[in-house]
Amino acid sequence: MMERISFQASVSKGWLHDKGGFQFENKYYRDPLYRRLQDREMNGFVRSKFPDYPLYHMEANLMQAGYTNENQVLVGGIQPNLILAIALGSEFVIYPDRDSDISGNPLKDITSGRDLPGWETILDHPFIQELDAQIIQLKSGHPELEIIPPFFWDSSGRATIHGIITTSFKLIGDNAMIMIVMDPDLLHVIHQWITDVYILLINHYAELAGMPITSVHVGECSGTMISNDQYCEFITPYVTQLGKAFGSIRLHSCGISDHILDAISQIENLAVIDTGSNTSVAKIREMKGVGFEINLEPPVNLMLKGSPKSDIIKWLDRVLEENQGGPIKFAFHLESGYAVENCLAIYDELAAKKLIRKS
Repeated sequence: MMERISFQASVSKGWLHDKGGFQFENKYYRDPLYRRLQDREMNGFVRSKFPDYPLYHMEANLMQAGYTNENQVLVGGIQPNLILAIALGSEFVIYPDRDSDISGNPLKDITSGRDLPGWETILDHPFIQELDAQIIQLKSGHPELEIIPPFFWDSSGRATIHGIITTSFKLIGDNAMIMIVMDPDLLHVIHQWITDVYILLINHYAELAGMPITSVHVGECSGTMISNDQYCEFITPYVTQLGKAFGSIRLHSCGISDHILDAISQIENLAVIDTGSNTSVAKIREMKGVGFEINLEPPVNLMLKGSPKSDIIKWLDRVLEENQGGPIKFAFHLESGYAVENCLAIYDELAAKKLIRKS
């Protein structure tokens, strides 16, 4: 059970490049031992900049500080929908100063479920086999290291994937949204395929690395672009399947999400709603109760340079009132354009109110 109020923040690759000159090259993503050394250097840099704050070099919103240590080695530390896209034929695109990506949309021309490969064949793709081989080599050559496999980011056992419409949008492109109206049957076939493949890959890597599966984070970043009814039809049933397969669900929703909270609340085994952009904490509390865990990020406009620090304090006071004393975790991912003092003011204010203990 989490503390009633907690705080954890991270820095982006763009911030690390701008402030520390760090480069993110092919070797960073494809060589786990090299990445481990680079991550340790970046960890030290961030600690030197923020010695008094729980602010870390971590993948945005996915890693948990209490489940990380310098004895870990991360294999395939690549965003989940990118791994799936690469296995479908996309090129992995690397930028030295920001997050990686893929080229194009590998399913952009899909017209039938027959165009989808058998989900079992994903394991035969050279990129997946490369990741498998890295785990096997590390287990034999470096038994002293704790392996964190693809689709996991720390030792908690929480698997991580992109959400259902977020993944189809990445794989298909804009037409994924058009299919909601023009070809819903095909979109359902695609969404079931995505769900099956994620379940396959999570189970595969958990078994290969000896990682227990305790829960799953579902990053439904694109879900705010559709209606509550569409969310209920095209997302809720598939995330429920994931909840039944793996236990509790942490559902991330980018942007203001008030209009889809009803659909989100219908997901079975939902344990955490992770959101931001002024999504109503009062509404989540009304729907899910005071004992339900909320993870919350401040609205971006309040963190940008030029925004008065007083505005983010007002936002915090309003959230605390709406929260009614329930379990809530405050988080942000520091970007180069953010006002650092505004972001850190959240932690300072929570400490001043004696709602968290500085450590």
